[in-house]
Amino acid sequence: MIEDEELREVYKIASQERLEKIESGLERFQSHPDDIATVELMRRQIHILKGDSASVGIESVETVAHYVEQIFLNIQEKRQVFNSELGERIVLGLAALTKLVKEAVTGESSGVNIEDLLYQLTGKIVQLPGQNQEIAPTFIEDRELREVYRITSQERLQRMETDLLYLEQHPQERGILEQLLREAHSLKGDSRSVGIEPIETIVHEVEEILSRLKRQEMVLQPQLGDLLYQSLDLVGKLVKEAVTGEPSRVDPGFILNQLIGSISEFSIEESESIKNEVILPSSVKEINSELPSVNEPYTIDTIRVPTRDLDALVTQTDELTVTRIAIGYTTAAIEEMVILWEDWKAFQRKVKYSHKLSSEPLINPYEERLEKLIESLKISTEENLSRLNEITGELNERIRALRLLPLATLFQIFPRMVRDLAKQQGKEVQLIVEGGETTADKRIIEEIKDSLMHMIRNGIDHGIETVDERERLGKPPVATIWLRGYQKGNSIIIEVADDGRGLNIENIKQTAIKRKLYTPEELGVMTENQIYNLIFAPGFSTRSFITEISGRGIGLDVVRTNVERLKGNIQIESNLGEGCSFRIEISTSLASLTVLLFEVQGIVHAIPLESVKTTLLVGLDQIAIADGKETIIWEDRSVTVSSLVDLLELSNYPAKLDPKFSTNPLFSGKTASGRGGISLTPAWQEQLESDLRYCILLQVGDTVSGFFVDRLLDTQEVVLKPQSQVLKKVRNVTGATILPTGDVCTILSVPDLIRSLEKRTISAVAIKSREIVKQKPVILLVEDSIFVRTQEKRLLEKAGYEVVIAVDGLEGYNKLKTRDFDAVVSDVEMPRLDGFSLTATIRQNPDYHDLPIILVTTLDSEADQKRGSEAGANAYIIKSKFNQEFLLETLAKLV
Repeated sequence: MIEDEELREVYKIASQERLEKIESGLERFQSHPDDIATVELMRRQIHILKGDSASVGIESVETVAHYVEQIFLNIQEKRQVFNSELGERIVLGLAALTKLVKEAVTGESSGVNIEDLLYQLTGKIVQLPGQNQEIAPTFIEDRELREVYRITSQERLQRMETDLLYLEQHPQERGILEQLLREAHSLKGDSRSVGIEPIETIVHEVEEILSRLKRQEMVLQPQLGDLLYQSLDLVGKLVKEAVTGEPSRVDPGFILNQLIGSISEFSIEESESIKNEVILPSSVKEINSELPSVNEPYTIDTIRVPTRDLDALVTQTDELTVTRIAIGYTTAAIEEMVILWEDWKAFQRKVKYSHKLSSEPLINPYEERLEKLIESLKISTEENLSRLNEITGELNERIRALRLLPLATLFQIFPRMVRDLAKQQGKEVQLIVEGGETTADKRIIEEIKDSLMHMIRNGIDHGIETVDERERLGKPPVATIWLRGYQKGNSIIIEVADDGRGLNIENIKQTAIKRKLYTPEELGVMTENQIYNLIFAPGFSTRSFITEISGRGIGLDVVRTNVERLKGNIQIESNLGEGCSFRIEISTSLASLTVLLFEVQGIVHAIPLESVKTTLLVGLDQIAIADGKETIIWEDRSVTVSSLVDLLELSNYPAKLDPKFSTNPLFSGKTASGRGGISLTPAWQEQLESDLRYCILLQVGDTVSGFFVDRLLDTQEVVLKPQSQVLKKVRNVTGATILPTGDVCTILSVPDLIRSLEKRTISAVAIKSREIVKQKPVILLVEDSIFVRTQEKRLLEKAGYEVVIAVDGLEGYNKLKTRDFDAVVSDVEMPRLDGFSLTATIRQNPDYHDLPIILVTTLDSEADQKRGSEAGANAYIIKSKFNQEFLLETLAKLV
């Protein structure tokens, strides 16, 4: 029952009117069976009823209306011949809908059996989503068996998915079918042995299909491939349920029926469907495949370790035990020395007192013993320290090596994702994976997954052209995405590249201006790389057509955030019309790093040495002003520079030198050389060089920037401390460490520093000064369903919009000329002028070229979405998937 009283009453009136119109239309059509216009009228009314019911969650009415609408479509497209039997089916459906509508508005049971009704409407048994056969998933009680089953099942499912992908591309490879059959048979046997009946039953049907494919009794059509992938997805969820006990909330019975039905449907001997049989639409007959979720944490719970590595670790722990015992003896010797020291002090007091009474000198019996003990302690402590350093160093190396996993562990999840997403968008894409054998720390592999997923999705959605576009451009019809991994020095490099459109600088600029991120003057002084990096801004998207899976501006800002959390950086290379490449660089060590220590306003800071290109002593006469920016010339290139005092906003702090660093041997009286020709100047030279300024050149990708500091101190390996919630909110800071002096030292973020410098120099050229005038945005809502109008009007007004109503497309266009509107929200299927035609008509008027238009409709096919895009709509929202947040989010982005 509909809870909202106002919506309930509106739904009641609107639904009754639509059912009455359909009944009167049916009477006309029975007298004039050639009147196809009447069929279209009835189909439109039942379609709106279906949409109204979906928007308030009345699934029973939505489902029945869907099948009745399908009968009208079959008649329109001459797939069915209208006769008395078909007329009786329609009457039966309308009668049931009348009862179900009454149930929705009164709460009284309708007595309608949906399953029986659909059988009468279609002539076949329809398995409804949510209906579950009597198959109860079982939790594996034995802990050891549960863990073994989890690991082996996940591995088998991954191998089956990989082999299935290969089989689709190489259908003649019979050996792959043999591998698939072996894995399926083993998974079935494993499931039977631990009593997981649902998995055993489903995998048995998968095995049967694979056997028939092997015997060439079936054909691996794309739809059958989809079904097999969906089966593997469902089995994966049931495996998770069996090993965690958490409900999977999936329906094994539904997929099982699909698998059993596919044996006849995709059989080579399958005959054509009977002409008068109701043809089920693919959206009902197929199950949508699920793309990997970027919100679901990716964790690697188990790492396989060779026994020889465990043996080596045991040997090292034995060595630690020996060292611990040695340190115990040293501790006892220290206690003995303390006692001797007390005796020595007592003797000294005695000597001092005796000297007053007698001139005879007393021999100290403790001095020689104390001296020998101190020398022995010095030797044993040095030996223990040396041994401990060696053991801990080896332990650290071996434990880190145990955490190393091949990138293939992560890369293997993407071929399936590329296949499904490309198919969803009507594109042809091949994924080439290289460097899967490169190893990286387990944490890197876990945390970089979402970033790679976003970049690949972005490449398919924005970068890759359709087959027709590629052929017009002279490109191969099948696009290519490369996923590469390799190691360079102490860094892991992961690249995602494609041969698609590449980044359009002018489009990026226009989007930045439209989103009010920068002014044209600010963009005019940016470099090419700076403009490319704008796509990482939150909410940034150059896509002009928004759907629930694309163009929402969600993704690349997450990529940069995730990469920088791993102390890495990301660079972009692009050639318009040829393709685009994203390059992620992450240090192999996440727990420690080598830093350059320096001082600003008496405060010691650190910066990762791997980002330091070099350090310089710069005279004031070497600093020039170019386009409002301070620059120096280094290696024949102009480098933007700035003082870290200003950038870190430390100018209000008193400048003072920390005496610890002038006396601490770690920092004073020495020079050190580091990477890239770094030369650290000792403190005693500062007075001789007072007219020079210390400058650190930092590099991220191709961008080099300089930062002035007060004093360079030293390079040092430090252990990174977990970043606190407070520091996460401080720009330019990536973490902290503790120095040997015991002081906490802030580690600065190189990408943040360079971005802060870019913003500062841009602002120096063109300062933003925008006056914001608050007023209610005005929305033109065009919708012929009074029920949907009521819902959407209420939603928009609650969100702070002023709403003007139009009941069809023609009235909407006429109202558009009466005042200024900030956006149009329109249905598609409407009398007089539908949403597609309304959108195209609006776009023909130059005054409305930039007016945002959002289509909200139940038409969910790719062809309909394409029509909306071609007509000029900015966004396409499907009512069956409609959620209020998405509509408001889209409006906020466009208005």
